[in-house]
Amino acid sequence: MNKTSPRLFRTLVFSPSTVRRMVLLLLLLPAVLFPLSQARASEAGRLSCDVVVAGGGAGGISAAIAAARLGVRVILLEETEWLGGQMTAAGVSTMDDLSGNRTGLYGEFYENVLFHYFMKGKSVSTCYWDGSTMAFEPSVGRDILVRMAKDAAKEASSGGKKGSLDIFYRSRVTAVRREGPAVRGVTADMDGRRMIIDCSVLIDATEWGDVIPLAGALYRAGNSLSPMISPKSRIQDITWLAVMKKYPGGIPSSLKLRNPPPGYERYLPGFRKIVTKNGNSFRSYPLRLPVDFATHNGYRGLPDSSNPGNYDASTPEGWSAITKTGINWANDYPGSEKWEGRGGLPAAYLEDPEFRRKAGAAALMKTLSFLYYVQNELGEPWSVADDEYSSSAPLDTARGIVPDEYAEILRRFPPIPYVRESRRIVGLETPASRDVRLNSESYRDGRDGREVAGAIAIGGYILDLHAGDEDVDLEAEFGETASSIKTDMPRGPFQVPFGSLVSRNVDGLLAAEKNISMSRLVAGAFRLQPISMLTGQAAGTTAALSVLTGIPPRALDPRKVQKSLLEAGSALSLCDYSDVPRDHPFWPGVQMSNLYGWIAPEELPSAPSAKIDDIYNHKVVRARLYGLDKGTFGVNSPLTGTEAEELFRKAFSGPQAAGPLLYPGSGPASFVTRGEFCSALARALGYRNLPRDTRPRYADIQEESRLFGPVHFLAERGVLDRAARGGVFMPDSFVTRGAAADMIMRAVTAPKGGN
Repeated sequence: MNKTSPRLFRTLVFSPSTVRRMVLLLLLLPAVLFPLSQARASEAGRLSCDVVVAGGGAGGISAAIAAARLGVRVILLEETEWLGGQMTAAGVSTMDDLSGNRTGLYGEFYENVLFHYFMKGKSVSTCYWDGSTMAFEPSVGRDILVRMAKDAAKEASSGGKKGSLDIFYRSRVTAVRREGPAVRGVTADMDGRRMIIDCSVLIDATEWGDVIPLAGALYRAGNSLSPMISPKSRIQDITWLAVMKKYPGGIPSSLKLRNPPPGYERYLPGFRKIVTKNGNSFRSYPLRLPVDFATHNGYRGLPDSSNPGNYDASTPEGWSAITKTGINWANDYPGSEKWEGRGGLPAAYLEDPEFRRKAGAAALMKTLSFLYYVQNELGEPWSVADDEYSSSAPLDTARGIVPDEYAEILRRFPPIPYVRESRRIVGLETPASRDVRLNSESYRDGRDGREVAGAIAIGGYILDLHAGDEDVDLEAEFGETASSIKTDMPRGPFQVPFGSLVSRNVDGLLAAEKNISMSRLVAGAFRLQPISMLTGQAAGTTAALSVLTGIPPRALDPRKVQKSLLEAGSALSLCDYSDVPRDHPFWPGVQMSNLYGWIAPEELPSAPSAKIDDIYNHKVVRARLYGLDKGTFGVNSPLTGTEAEELFRKAFSGPQAAGPLLYPGSGPASFVTRGEFCSALARALGYRNLPRDTRPRYADIQEESRLFGPVHFLAERGVLDRAARGGVFMPDSFVTRGAAADMIMRAVTAPKGGN
């Protein structure tokens, strides 16, 4: 175990019998991160919780934190000794967040990273040859996630909540127990010990989607659909990264490669096409290859806590100053060498554990070869960083394939490879590239919004497939071909729908990583770290609400999930307004209004269209500078009768309405008062003038008022939590558009029932 791996303990007082039980459990479960709290052991070898999260990667840790914060009991099983998956355990700690959506749990993580390096006097903008990026050392990212998990565990059990978060390392799900279509629990290997865990919701957040087939869920692998998975169906290349560091005083003897690894001569021509001693320096996209070594390092550059100096990636001088970077460019596997004459890996990599191990060993060998190239052909004093990893996992993968002379170097490699493509559940919805393109055009070049009503996360990236991108590799069922990569390329940020997280055929199974429901081509844009954290947060929120309401995830109203996410600070709409910043009390309601088109904004954004990865486009930069990327909602403007009627029609059409709608206001041209609005809203929710024995909540609405019943009806359901605070209701004042959106959001997500 890495000597820096954190273990967190609680100091509690127990009865002698409880102590005996806990001692037994600790003997059975030495890999506990958080000692058992709410996760009760009813008998030896059995645990009980509400939600099991399989995998502690970007999506899994977010799911666990989100669910625990809502007060449910969560057990997270992580196969390695690292939290963070692709962005820490795999070493891809240069954030691919072209959407600019730094909200929700990803936003919290981002702020924690900024603060950590601010205290060290270091920049986080060390990658992608740009001064506005974010990168961090993998060990720093892991430690921040551990701290966030610890804080979530405390929050889950405070203030009367009965939740918990227990994290177990070196643990994985080996079987899923179902009753009919519903998940009822799992069997787990917990550091070599067999354990049965009862639960009502299971979240697959593994890097490979390994729990999906165990649950009997329908899924896709490559372009094939279960149960007829073709082992020859292509998935993207993998990369076994290494974090590389400069040793100005000379490379330590144990980290020097003296002999070329097997296969080096095969990879050498490809390395020379990427980076050479006298290669080109980065000027603009597309790159002119080969590049020089400084430009190579500026691509995945990382802050270096062992370096007393500071640098960033905004200038060539900054790239030359970088002393720590990720090897993740020339070492994709199989890369240009291909597999049996075709690009990418066969889906057997996902389906066959031994094939997966051998492919991982070959990927390790390719990265070792690149290190040898750096040290010997380029003559640079660089090798693997000695202050990031110390893991036996790469050695286990390399066993019998990679020569033992590289063992000490491999020990410093990340514990898992970067897996770009996993199994994908067949969900309630499956976005295709055409859907994403249309969605991403929202508010571009004067267009109206093309919002996804059921959105639960925002991301932004290109359709980036690392091999496996020929016509034969893509999915004809979605109308996708190699030409779709160009024609369907997103133009801006896009949204992930609720149905992408929910299994179509297994109740209680959710996906939270790059295993969500989507086409292969869309997976090229949805697989990045920020969006995985945000879809993970949405999956954890969905799981918790399912537990708290007793409603299976597939039957949950997505608006309840959205309200919870919005109130937790996760942006869901593609439209921002200058008059509704993210700390505005009505921001959640306005976001929801955007999603469902409840209230038309006074002015839409007028941002120009551009390639999402063209961060230097002067039109886009100017639009942001002058605020043209934001519209005006009119949050404080009075709501008209016409707007109120349209709002009620959209919010309560169909089965949501408890009875015939009575529209607020005295005419389309007039403004609507707060009293008129709330009277109509209470009727829409089922209020029918039945007497109630309650004390007045508001000084200006007494028991004899005709508004007393409706207003208190709404207040008891939380509808007025933000729109009427301070003990005064002001019934004759005009209701503002922002307050109306907030009240409608709370009304459509309030518990059912009249009085």
